[in-house]
Amino acid sequence: MAGKLSEPKIITDLEQQVVCLLPTGFYFDDNRWDKIWQEYESKGDTLSMADLKTLFPNEPTVQNPAEDKGETFSKCR
Repeated sequence: MAGKLSEPKIITDLEQQVVCLLPTGFYFDDNRWDKIWQEYESKGDTLSMADLKTLFPNEPTVQNPAEDKGETFSKCR
């Protein structure tokens, strides 16, 4: 299960509540899985990008996320 994500991953709890959204390229393993769940249980709410930045200070995909400029696929033509 360890490795870099090839697409964004939404983690949900048993009630289908969003735990967090992990970006493409995020290195994911069992230790990180445990850290995410511990933080989610502690916070009691969805983890934000700011939460992920704190949890994973050396992970470039959360430290320097892509900027959303509101562009749509129609602008790619």
